[in-house]
Parts: sequence; C-alpha cells; structure tokens
Amino acid sequence: MTITARHCNLPNMPSQASHTAPLTLDEAIRADALDCVMCGICVPHCPTFALSENEADGPRGRISLLLGISDGGLPVDASVRDHLDGCLTCRACESVCPSGVAYGRLIDAGRARLARGDEAALRPRALGRHWRWLRDVLLTRRRRLGIAWGLYRVTMTLGAGRLTRRLAGVIGQSLPRRPLGLPRGLPQSQATVSNHGAERGTVGLFVGCTGQAMNATAARAARDVLTALGYRVITPPAQTCCGAMHAHGGDPEGARNQRERNAATFREAGLDEVVVIGTACRSELAGLEAEHGLRVREITEWLLEREPTEWPSIPALDWRIAIHTPCSQRNHLKQPDAARQLLERIPGLELLDIADNQRCCGAAGMQVMLYPRQADELRAPKLESIENLQPDMVVSANVGCATHLAAGAELTMAQPVEVIAAALAQRRD
Repeated sequence: MTITARHCNLPNMPSQASHTAPLTLDEAIRADALDCVMCGICVPHCPTFALSENEADGPRGRISLLLGISDGGLPVDASVRDHLDGCLTCRACESVCPSGVAYGRLIDAGRARLARGDEAALRPRALGRHWRWLRDVLLTRRRRLGIAWGLYRVTMTLGAGRLTRRLAGVIGQSLPRRPLGLPRGLPQSQATVSNHGAERGTVGLFVGCTGQAMNATAARAARDVLTALGYRVITPPAQTCCGAMHAHGGDPEGARNQRERNAATFREAGLDEVVVIGTACRSELAGLEAEHGLRVREITEWLLEREPTEWPSIPALDWRIAIHTPCSQRNHLKQPDAARQLLERIPGLELLDIADNQRCCGAAGMQVMLYPRQADELRAPKLESIENLQPDMVVSANVGCATHLAAGAELTMAQPVEVIAAALAQRRD
C-alpha cells in the first residue's frame, strides 16, 4: 500500500512527506511522527490522558507507539490497539504543539495501519463487523437514519423513550433524552422571503447524514436564514456522508470515496459554494477546496463572513444561552469564538460559556458508542457546568456533541443558526 499527500487529503503535509514519489503508509507515519520532539507540552491538554494518567493514552505516548509499529519493532497487541484506538482525534494536542506535528493526520494513518493487521481483533473497533454494518447500513444513510429517528421520536411522544434507550443498549445510551432543536413555545424557524429582491447568489447546502434526523431542525433553519439573506439554496438529494466516520475509523479509502461522491454531486448541480451544517463535516470536507475547487464553509462560519449590508434587522431575544464549543470548531477549524460572535448579532441574549470548554466532551463521532465509559466520564463535567449555569438552552455547532450532551440530561440543544432563524422569525416587515 502506498500513500501520497493527496491520498491523505489532510492539510499541512510536512516537508518530509511531500516527495514526488509516493510514500508507504509506514513511511508516512514516520514522516509525521518524527516531527515530534517529545517535549510533552501537549500531554496535559489530552482528555484521554487526563482520565487514565497513562502516558500511552496521551499524544506523546501514542506517537511513540506508532513509531515502534511503523519501523517494525513493536508488534500490535490488544493493549497497543486500545491505546491508539481510544484517541478522540480532538486535536487539542495539535493546537498547542510548538513543532507543528500534524497529529490528526498521524492518528488517522495509525488507525489505517492497524486496519492492515491480519488479526481482526487487533484492528480498530470501528471496523468490527457489527459496527461497520451500523455505519454503512444506518448511520451514513440519511433517509434510513431519518426514518429511525422518526420512530424514536414516536416512542418519546408515547412516553417510552427511556425504555427504548435501555433496550437499545450502547446505541440507546447515545440517544438524546429529548428531540434536538428549539421546542414548541419558542419562536420557530419558518419559510422566509428575502427582502432584497434579486438573489445575491446560489449556495449548495450540505446537510449530512443527520439532516433528516437529529439535525433536521438545523437544516430547516439554515435554509430559512440563507433565504432571508437573499440567497437561493439548493440541497442536492444525492449528497452522501462526509466520510468522517470512515477517516477516523481506519478506512481512508472509504472516506475518499465519500468525498469524491459529494464533489461530483455538488459539481453536477452547478454549485461551487457549499455551506455545511456541522463543524465535523466541514472539517472532513475541507479537502474538496484544494482537490475540486469547491468553496466549503460551515454555516456559522459562512454567516460571519456576510457583510453587514446583507443582514436584515434582527429582533431581540431574551434568552440565556450556554455555548458549547466542539473540538472540530476549536481545534480543526481554529474558530473557537465563532458561535459567540454570531449570536452577539442578536440583541438581548445572555451568552454563557460552559466551564472547561476547551476539553473534548467525549462524543467524537462513533467513539461515543465504541468507548461509552470514556465518553460518559468526559461529558460529566460539562453537564455539571450546564446545571450550574441554568441556561434556557445550550448551543453547539456539532450535532454529535449536541446529541451526546442531550443523552446525559434533559437539555434543550440547538445549532447556532436555529437561534438566528428564531430571531428572524419574529420580524414583522
């Protein structure tokens, strides 16, 4: 197996790994790993190290393991697999690294290396037969997931949500205790007509796997806000999963296939600007910019880029909102204040920060189901902070984080664009 910068499809390929000749997977791992000077500055920022206090559960230890595997000196056993596979790919270590180690790319490559092993038991958990079935048959299929979510909502309406979650085992434990989005009684997103006459342009909307399920209200709100600002919105029905679950689960080829399908779908629709609902999907789709010339932005990011003249007047909302900052927004996209900056456009809001917001909540895509105890332990201080803040609602720009938080407590969770849509819904023109 060989790997090139394009195959990695991740930014900031180091000089060691930018040769014209393709690198083998082991060579690519060593190229990134040898950038690490083992200073340990990253270690206190690692959420999994904070739980176990085991060096092998921190970035420096994992890099050492990957070096040993890639040079053939360290055989993979169950312990080595678990230390590497338990990484959340939050990239907090990468954000503080003085040497610029591309840790996110490195750990993804490490899982791809584990996936090549002869023993199925030593491959990443995400590649287990039942987990791959769940990923490929349900989690990455928007319509199927939407149907399943609709059925779960029925059980909640009938008062059987708790029983459903208990019977569904580890999957049920990851389901929210109430539907995501703004509840009835609060201003709702609604179809809006642009005040600006001629359209300012056309954008493609990427709704992801959850666009007809947990993120359905956010998708509707995004369409309404884009329309209110004077843009025509196209949501190509053939769009598919962004590929993040594949990329972080040891299946880079599967991730690449998903990205290529999405690129073709949006190109065939005549679109060159893609607005994404969700920071994790936005991070995974970033490669479409360099590879296919598509301009990709997360909805919060896109709205912040609008000129003041594009915005209609926004009525006040008297709400207390706690802001959760996803790792994909803070560390991957380098936009830790994006949600706050966007919501500051709405008069009257009281914006609160969840304590220790820079620490991962534990969701991390499928990790919430693969390592549920770890996910619960990392979520606990977030829920305690939210309980102390007593907000009217919590906002998060990543549906995976929102779902994980709502699975642990009776919370009103919303995407930032939903709050913008709710404010605009109060306008009387």
